[in-house]
Parts: sequence; structure tokens; C-alpha cells
Amino acid sequence: MEPPVSPAWATHSSTVRDAAALDPAPGPARVLRLLDAARPADVADVLGALTPEALAEAVASIPLPLAPAVIAAMLGAPPSPARDELACRLVQQPESVPIRTRALPEFLRAMEDAAADDYRDVSVSRLRLLALEALRAGTLTAEQVLEHARPAVLAVTLGVCTPEEYVWPGARRATGDVRVLLRDGLAAALGEDDDRWSAVIEASGSFDGTFAELLLEAGQANHADQTSPHTHEPPGGFRRFFCSPRTHHNPLNLLLGLAPRAVAERYLNTLHDAPAASGPLRAEPSSPAQHRWGWMLTNGPLTRPLVDHVLAHGVVGQRRWLARNELLPDSALEHIGSGYAQEVLLRKVAPPRFRRRAFSAFEHDPQLVRTWAQNLAGERRDQLLDLVWELTDDAVTLRQTVAAITGRVDEPALLCAYGALAFAAGPEPVWALELQRVGSLEQALPEVRASLLTGTADPLIEAARQVPRRHWLDTVADEDHRYQALRSDAELDRTGHFPREALVAAHLDGRPDRWREVARRLAAGTAAPVEAVIRDVVARDSQTAPLRPPTPSLEPSPEHLPEPSAPPVPTPAAAPLEPADLGRNHIGPALVCRTVRAPLRGHSKIR
Repeated sequence: MEPPVSPAWATHSSTVRDAAALDPAPGPARVLRLLDAARPADVADVLGALTPEALAEAVASIPLPLAPAVIAAMLGAPPSPARDELACRLVQQPESVPIRTRALPEFLRAMEDAAADDYRDVSVSRLRLLALEALRAGTLTAEQVLEHARPAVLAVTLGVCTPEEYVWPGARRATGDVRVLLRDGLAAALGEDDDRWSAVIEASGSFDGTFAELLLEAGQANHADQTSPHTHEPPGGFRRFFCSPRTHHNPLNLLLGLAPRAVAERYLNTLHDAPAASGPLRAEPSSPAQHRWGWMLTNGPLTRPLVDHVLAHGVVGQRRWLARNELLPDSALEHIGSGYAQEVLLRKVAPPRFRRRAFSAFEHDPQLVRTWAQNLAGERRDQLLDLVWELTDDAVTLRQTVAAITGRVDEPALLCAYGALAFAAGPEPVWALELQRVGSLEQALPEVRASLLTGTADPLIEAARQVPRRHWLDTVADEDHRYQALRSDAELDRTGHFPREALVAAHLDGRPDRWREVARRLAAGTAAPVEAVIRDVVARDSQTAPLRPPTPSLEPSPEHLPEPSAPPVPTPAAAPLEPADLGRNHIGPALVCRTVRAPLRGHSKIR
């Protein structure tokens, strides 16, 4: 028998899983939102394709914030109704005003200051924020970052888009541009050479040169005359790890995700001294290798090689860290195994079926059921109601759960829990719990008295149907919901841009003719999805354009790219714009051609 379904119970969330991908209503505002995925160099031309009236309408209706490049282009344009409207809205919402960004000369001076500070953790984090804001605004390009940014960890971590940054307009495109260049540069320089990949991964956090210099040095680190202080230290060793700046943007995980799968797996197999296979998970691991595994598994980004390795070969400590990581997709959480109930319950984001599995694991420990059930009462009331109805196939655990909350929830919630218990085990356990709660039949809830008079569970189940419930996603706090968009299998496998940014980079970058047609259609009010509009414009352009040599761009490899409805025929890009066209100068493959050298060494005083 299936659990009853009530119109009062939300079966669909009113919260969008990916709020950043939510487009405005059909109209000109969709053009401004699409510009979140555009190169900053293309923004001014796209805005110029809109009529003054359409642009003013778009500015008035779109929710702020906008991409910094859009704001800069509009405020730097001649006076217009759209510019006046934007200025007024920014005065009313000062939190949407972009910070002042730095061009390359200022950024180079900031890096010199950080070097004088010995690249402390806080200095690297501050540099990363400055660089990301400049990339979003277009005052720096991804090419410039990879060419000049030091230490190398700065460039690598700019390929990571964190849950907080995911919703910032322009951040997904900026970090994706860097990730594409990293991927292409690594592939060109390292191929499938295990030793070189290992050298780059090990030194990525402590190398004080640029990313290009790191690749060059990695190619020479295998010679017999190595002079690096870490040369003879095995992977996962003490100095290699503790010489790295500690940040929440993990370079090791990203590099493992960009490496060939076989190379990444062989590297992970070399890490020694894994966490203990039993015992409680301590807040501070006791060995360098445990510190390393803890840092990799509790931070982002999570990547497919790392997750698959832990699911296949990980010991208890590693699986506990992974189960607590909010970025772990549900598909991987399904395979985490038994024995991690408390880690699952401590997650901020977990569908009801995982809580149900965790509670069922407490079947022989009623005290744990009581503790965790009472923890869900109060502000997490809706999650508790989801849980009790998920437990209808486990009557013993369900009765323990309901008994634990009888004095801690409001009467509607208690009645909903009683309905679940009556549905699973009949009305008798409900009668006993209610009489134990109130002491006499006269004090019992009317629905319980009705059930006693009829001798059936129907009054309890029908009353439970009338108790409003929210979908579990709608109960997640806003600051925790940000993880949802990145909790996917696609994100574990992503080596380049996010899907929309990949489509724009592949087909619209440096193509003002296509941009104008896409903007015209969106501003005219088409209800078609943005991606469908882009593909249709590309297909029509490909059918009418003459065959011409392709123009290199920062587009992802074909397996990571959404397919257009018809194969596009590339045509040459427009005249170079400022800032320079990303990827136009082949910075990825050219990374291995630099002649500047820097030793593989760290910055810590530990030597």
C-alpha cells in the first residue's frame, strides 16, 4: 500500500534548484541575463544592438545584480534613459554596485605586495578575489592571469567556482575561461606522463612561479640533477603538503579532475598513510596524510576521479569526510555505504530518503533515534514530517521517532506524525502514545478519540492529509541552498565551462552578427529557451555563411559542448576588441614554451 498523497503536501519545490540559471520573463531583460555568460569584450556591442526603449525596459525589470562588465558598459555610455534608470537602482541597492577592479599593472603591484608577505594564506585569498572581480569586469583576461599570476596556486584556484561565487553574475564565465586554459595547457604540456602530472599536482600549492613556469619545471623535475627540496619525498609527504597555502579553493582536486582518468587514479593510489579504518572521525587528523585527505575531501571542488576512488577503495575515515561534503551528489551519496548515518544527518542538504536510511540504521539504538528526532523538531519541522512518512515501511523505527517528539512539536505536526504511524502499524500504537502523552481519553486529540470510536486508522490518516507541508528543498536555508546547483554528476565531470557558458563561448564569442540576432529575438519577446534561440541562430547562420577557415576560441572539447541543431560552419571573428579575445593567442599550448624558470619550492618556514 502506497503512502497517501494529499493536495496539502507539496510534491514539487517552489525553490529553483539553480537560481542563477533562472531567466526573466520573455522580453529585453533576458538579453541582460544572457550577458552573464558573455565575454566582457562582447558586452558593449550587444547592448548597442538593443533600442534605447528596449534597454531601458530591460534595466527597469531585471533583478539586480548585473554582471560588472554590463554595469561598466552602461554607466560609461552617453546619457540615456537606461543609464539613468540603472544609476537610480544602484543608489537604491548599493550592495549591487561592483567593487573597483584592477587592470594588469595594478594587479602586478598587488602580487608584489603579496610576495613581500611571503604569500600567506590570506594574501593568496585576497589576490584571488581581486583577480576574479577583474575577470568579471573585463579589466583582466584569463590569458593574462595564467601568464602573470603567481604563485601558481592563484591561477589554478581561479578555475574553481565556489557555491558562493556561482550566483555572482559573470563568475561562472570567468572561472570557466580559466579552467579551459588550464585544461588545454596541462594536456599539451603533460599528456599522460604520470611523473610530470604528479610533479605538477604535488607542487601546485607551493610553487612560487607562474603556472607556465610550473609546467616547464615539471618537465625538468624528473632529470637526475634535480635540485628541488621536495624531489625525493613521496606523494602526500609532509613538506609537500604543509608548504602549500591553505585555502578553500583546492588546487589538488581541480588538477585531478583535469588529468586523464587513468593518470588521476594511479596518482591517488600512490598516496600513503590513509586515515584509520575505524574509530571516530577526529576534528584534527593525526598525520600529514590524514590532513591531506581531510583537506581534499572536505573542500571543493569534488571531481570524478577523487569521488570514485574513495567509493571504490576508501577507508572509513575517507568515506566519513566525503559523506559530510555538501557538494557530494545524491548518486554518490547512494553508494557511500552503511555506517555513516550521523554524517548524513549532519549534512545541511539531504533528501528525505537519506535521512530515512540513516534513522533505519539506528534500529537497535533507540537513544540515537530519540536524539536525532528531537534535533529535527522546531525549525526543521517539515523535514521531520518528511522523515516520518518516509519511515512508513519501518514501523519499529517510526514508532520510536514519533514517541520522541510527542512533547516537542505543535499539534498539527503531531497529528501528521500520528497519521504516518497509523498508516504503517494501525491505530493502536497511536492510541497508546496519545494516552501516555495526555493521561486520559478526555484530553486526547479529537482525531484520536474518533479513531478509538471507529476502531480504524481512517480519521488519523485523513486528518494528516490536511496538515500543510513544504517540499524538503523549501526548508533548506538560503545560505545552504547555494550548494544545490553544484551537487550534480555533471559538475563532477566538468573540465571546461558550465553548459550555457560553453554554448556562448563556442558560438557567440567574437561574433557580433550572431549576438545581434540573438539579442533581437530575445528582446522581441520570444518564449523559446535561450539555448534554443542560440542554436537556431547558429544553424541559420551556418546554412547561409560561406565556408571559411575556423577561428580558434576558448570553447570546450566537443564531448563537453551542447550540440546545435545543425553543424555550424565557423567564420572569422570580428576585428580584435579590448580586452583581447580569450584564447585567440593560443595561451594554453603556448604555456610550455616559456623559458623563465623558477625552482619547485615552498614558502613555509618549514624546510
